[in-house]
Amino acid sequence: MFTDILILAGGSGDRLWPASDTNKPKQFLAFPNTVPWGGDTFLQATIRRAIAMNISGKICIVTRKNWIEQVIQDIKKLAEESGQKGITEKILVMGEPCGKNTAPAIAWVSEYLLKLDRQEPVYMLVLPSDHIIQDTDKFIADMETASFYAEQNNIVTFAVKPSGPETGYGYLKLGSRLTSDNSEHGSVFKVEQFCEKPDRKTAEIFISKGNYYWNSGIYGFRADFFLGELEKYAPEVFHAFRNCCNETDIETCSGIQAMKNAPELDTAYAETPSISIDYAVSEKSERVTAVKISFSWDDAGTWDAISKYDMQDSAQITQVDGSDNFVFSDIPVALCGVDDLIVVIKNGRCLVCKKGDSNKVKDIVSIINNLTKAKED
Repeated sequence: MFTDILILAGGSGDRLWPASDTNKPKQFLAFPNTVPWGGDTFLQATIRRAIAMNISGKICIVTRKNWIEQVIQDIKKLAEESGQKGITEKILVMGEPCGKNTAPAIAWVSEYLLKLDRQEPVYMLVLPSDHIIQDTDKFIADMETASFYAEQNNIVTFAVKPSGPETGYGYLKLGSRLTSDNSEHGSVFKVEQFCEKPDRKTAEIFISKGNYYWNSGIYGFRADFFLGELEKYAPEVFHAFRNCCNETDIETCSGIQAMKNAPELDTAYAETPSISIDYAVSEKSERVTAVKISFSWDDAGTWDAISKYDMQDSAQITQVDGSDNFVFSDIPVALCGVDDLIVVIKNGRCLVCKKGDSNKVKDIVSIINNLTKAKED
């Protein structure tokens, strides 16, 4: 089984604006108890899954330095509500000086874990903190399958069967099957190709072929093997993190271990390019396999994804001659004669968009940020 877990919690969550912003990005958002993650923030739900795996090593949470206190508060609340205050002993919060996408964060944590005085190999599982995952038992079973292939020096990812021609996800083209029908290790395939987020026509072609699956963004591997592949395919990232962290950089904050100030880390982040694990390694490596997931999965990256779940408050929404609208608001909203809208009113700001167009919210945030900067200048 995997020995250590890295939770990526450094994203800004622009596509869930205005509920998500730079002060409280989406990993810290909590939704009503009617949704599957039951009132937890996305980060807390991810930590719960990590704890359920009962790993022998650490749960490392990488976030931005200025969000460390929010992460710590989420951890403390989770520990108090569960009555398992001992779970905090496994957790280490690690603060990035800035966001440089996923490959640098994974390189940093891989190097850190390998420098610990431990006898066993380090097998890492990388979990984004913005996924909606149900069926914890199935999730753990699929992770066990993945760990078997990680032990064979593979980078293992997880393939999601598409429910339609989605343009908001990357795709995996699956090749030969590596397991038999009666294998105890589930359905595992060689990955032939990583495909970037397609346009609608390309997505429809992918769906018609049958061997294209959504890329979940979850990864598992042996840490030293991953770093070897990183050195081969993205040496500038690899070398930036060779000497950037040690145990002396850790302090205790409200009972939680945290790495807040590491001068070598600032240098590493200044030197590394901003690049995802897909671009840096996965798309280039010849040792990538995919487990077809058996658990239910959604990426909570857009309002279209969130709108699938029932969180309507009848006291907050009134509709006349309208249907299939999603409302998430701090104040009452009335809709007349409109269909298929997403309406979000949070933090004194309002978003209205058509369902299917919520990927464009990131563009709105960019425009707003540029206008704000222009006014300040």
